Order: sequence, then C-alpha cells, then structure tokens
Amino acid sequence: MPSRLLPWFLILLCTCARPPLRPARQGELWVDGAAPGGDGTRERPLRSLAEALARPGPQLVHLASGRYEGPFLLPEGTRLVGAGPTTVLTVASGAGAGVVETRGEASLEAL
Repeated sequence: MPSRLLPWFLILLCTCARPPLRPARQGELWVDGAAPGGDGTRERPLRSLAEALARPGPQLVHLASGRYEGPFLLPEGTRLVGAGPTTVLTVASGAGAGVVETRGEASLEAL
C-alpha cells in the first residue's frame, strides 16, 4: 500500500515546493515622455516624471529615452533608471534650482 502512494506524495511535494509566481514589484513605474499617457505599467507608461514622483512610497522609476524637464524632488527611497545617454534630465532656464534634489536616500542610474 505505501509504495502506491509514493508517486502521488512526490507529485504533491514537487508542486508545493515550487516557488510562487512573483507579483509585480510595488512602486515600479515606467515613464515615456513620447507616450500618450497611461497607468505607469510597462505597456502603458506615464507621460511625465513628475506624475511618477507624486505617487506615494518608495519608487523604482524606469525612464524611456527622451528629455525630461525639471526640477525634480525625489522622495526618499526613489530610484531612477534611465535608458542610457539618450535619457536626459534638464531644468528650465532661469529656474534657479538644481535639476534633481532628494529627500534622503535616492539613486540615479543610466541618465
């Protein structure tokens, strides 16, 4: 009797031991200034960086190639990831402020 249950036990064990599918990371947003505007997903990115930074909580923000005019205030825990040298953050002439200011820890990558 026990030998007949062994294959079923192994199937059950393998099924339960498989890691769960990873949900989308909370606070992960995509921005593309050339997009018509969306909900911040990869498929429907937001149009402005300011809109992404207004969302609550720490954010991981992916910026598509393009020019984004600031100044920008990054909330603590924000991480901006650009698409390389074609992703540019600028400040309006005569604004008198830096392009990026932070409140606590934040990071900029590939900008």
